[in-house]
This record gives sequence, C-alpha cells and structure tokens, in this order.
Amino acid sequence: MITAAQAQRRYLLLTGLRWSATGLVIPVSVLLYAARGLDLPTIGLLMALYSGLVVVLELPTGGLADQLGRRRTMLVASVFLVTTPLVAAFAQVWWHFALAAVSNAVGRALGSGPVEAWYVDTVRAADPAAPLRRGISWGWAVECVGLGGAAIVGGILPQFFRGLPDDGLITPISVPALAAAGVAVVSLAAHAALMKEPPRPAVVKLRAAVRAVPSQISHGVRLAAGDPVIRLLVVRVAAFGLAINTLETLAPLQFAELLGGAERGAAAYGLLAAGAFLGTAAGAASAPALCRIGAAAPLSVAAVCTGLSTVALGAIAVSAAGLGGFAVAAVAYLGAYVLSGPAGPLATEALHERVTERERATLVSITSLALQLGGFAGSLAISRLAASAGFVYGWLAAALALAGAVIVTVGAERLSRVDRPALATVSTLR
Repeated sequence: MITAAQAQRRYLLLTGLRWSATGLVIPVSVLLYAARGLDLPTIGLLMALYSGLVVVLELPTGGLADQLGRRRTMLVASVFLVTTPLVAAFAQVWWHFALAAVSNAVGRALGSGPVEAWYVDTVRAADPAAPLRRGISWGWAVECVGLGGAAIVGGILPQFFRGLPDDGLITPISVPALAAAGVAVVSLAAHAALMKEPPRPAVVKLRAAVRAVPSQISHGVRLAAGDPVIRLLVVRVAAFGLAINTLETLAPLQFAELLGGAERGAAAYGLLAAGAFLGTAAGAASAPALCRIGAAAPLSVAAVCTGLSTVALGAIAVSAAGLGGFAVAAVAYLGAYVLSGPAGPLATEALHERVTERERATLVSITSLALQLGGFAGSLAISRLAASAGFVYGWLAAALALAGAVIVTVGAERLSRVDRPALATVSTLR
C-alpha cells in the first residue's frame, strides 16, 4: 500500500509535470493567435469554444473518473494534452486553432479531477485521520511553480529562434508549443508509472462505467446544490474563472502594446507570468501558516486574500486608463496572482471535507465546470467589451466579478460554522 507521504510526493511530481507543459505556452498562446492574423473578438470566440466544451464535458468526465478509475481517465486525458500543443504549433488559420481548442478542452475536462481525487483517496486509505491541508496547499504551490518556471522558458524561447520566418509553418512564437508537447509526453509516462490504485474491472467494463455516469452526475449535482457551503464556493470559483480569463486574455496584448512588439511582449509576459505563478505558489504554501494567525477560519483568510486581489485588478484598470504605464500594470498583475495564492487551496480543502470518496472526482469536476463557465462568460463578454470600449472597462468588469467572489466566500464561512458536513449522512447517498 502507498503511504500518505508517498502519495503526497507522487501527487506533487505529477502535478508539476502536468502544469509545466501548460506553462510553456502561456506567454505565447494569445500572441500566436495574433501572429496568424486573428483579431481580438475571434480570439475571444476560440477561448469561448474551449471553455464551452469544458463546461459540457466536465461532469460526464468527472463521473467517468469516479466510475472507471482515476488512472485510466488521466491517461486518456494525457493523450489529448500531448496532441493539443502539436496542433497549435502548426496551426495556420482559425479552424486549426479551433481543433487545438477542442483537443485541449477534452484533455482539460478529463484531467481536471483524477489526480487530486487519487491523492485524497490514497491518503485516506493509508490514514483516515491524515490532514489534507498541507498536501493540497503544496499541490497548488507546485502547480504554480511548474506554470511559472515553464512560463519563463516559454517566454524566452522565441528569442533564440528569431531566424525563423514570422509567416512560416514554424515561427519563433510557436516553438514553445513544440516544447510543451515534449513535456506532455514525459507527463503521460509518469502518470502511467506512478498512479497506482486498487484493481478495478477490466477495460471491457467500460460500457457499464459509461452507463453509470448519468446517475453519478445526478448524484454529484444534487450534492452540490443541496449543500449550501458547496453551492456558494462553486459560485466563488465561477467568479474567479472570469477574472483569470481576463488576466490571460488582456494582459499579454496590453503588455505587447506597451512594449512595442509581440516578441518583447512575450518575453515580458513570460517573466511576469512566472513571477505571478511563483508568488501564487508561495501564497498557497503559506495558507496553513496564515490560518494559524489568530486561529483564523480558513474561508475568512480566503475572503481577505480574494479582496486584496480585487484591489489589484482595479489598479490594472487604472494603468489601462493611462496612469502609470507598464510599471503599474506589471506590479498590479503580479499582485492579483500573488494575493490570491492562499485562497484556492483553503476553499478546496473546505470542499473536500464535505464529500466522500464516491463523489470526490465528480465534485472536483463541478468546481472545474464552474471555473470554465466563468471563463466562458469572460471570453465572450470581456473580450468584446475590451475591443469596443477599451481595456479599462474589461478590467473593471473582472474586478466586479472578483468582488462578488469575496461576498460569497464570506457567506460560505458563516454557513460552515453552523452547518458542519455530516459525512455519515452523505454516505447514505451511496
């Protein structure tokens, strides 16, 4: 049997590999669209396509992970996560990018819950009393380190390939996508080797697992809708998804505009994204310590940190209005991520404490679905708002959404004081 300590080490390694592949393309993804001649509304539609497909697929794939197994589901996800950057690297027109978006959505939906659910299940099997906060917090930290470190590399790589033609099959901006595909192959192999779980029915039982998915989804949705704390935290995730989508869409374009070119923008954004992710990692790792200050309730700490992130988004709006220029925009961008660091793992812990093993992956998929719904709304609304009225209004809309996240987090904390999770009752839903 895998011990709790071994499960944590494997979880952290797999998380780092998974998100390093994503981090490589973060500095160049939007710039790659623009380099192929796509305008901002079209970019927004492609991002909406991705978010919309994830929304449609999240619950079925989460239910499949609970029925079919975490490892099998993650291996299928990894195949799509290898395919996505390869397609994006060679994409020439909008529908090529649409294919990449579809592949990315399938991989993201399949891979959104299995590893985290596997970690929690494995720890609980080894030691039912083992705390989850440390492992989950460090998992978020490693995710951010993987994203941040890879973003540095992804932002710098185009500088070494300036000799490639800007209108060729492979351009300087598309090189990080090829590197991401290589890392994704390594990630697939690591998941195959390290994710061990109790034996499940053979692959020939796939049809039975698929047939069981609708009832699994129904059960998960009833649980999320019936638990007031989970309900509010899911709304929080949706608001956060809109804010993150705005940061990922508007920031690289605004930085490239301020610095006078896509390649300079990619390098600067890569460094800033790395700083943001590494800062978020430090914030996530500090979550347990912050909760010990004055014995603060975890969700209270999450609410305060989210509120500070809201202020940072407001500062980016100020820079978009012409006050402070790149310096203010860069500092505020970093602040928005760093200040939100502790909130994610603390809210995630609160969710895991309210469910049993049967619905864990489904619940993770529900929260991921909420994140993508927020991103979907941002892709459609914020990009068009920014294109028609200016970046400043896009940033202000994102700040308002994040302010809403603060309100619902406070509400969830108040409810959690009087509405403790009754796992014995939850288990009767099996």
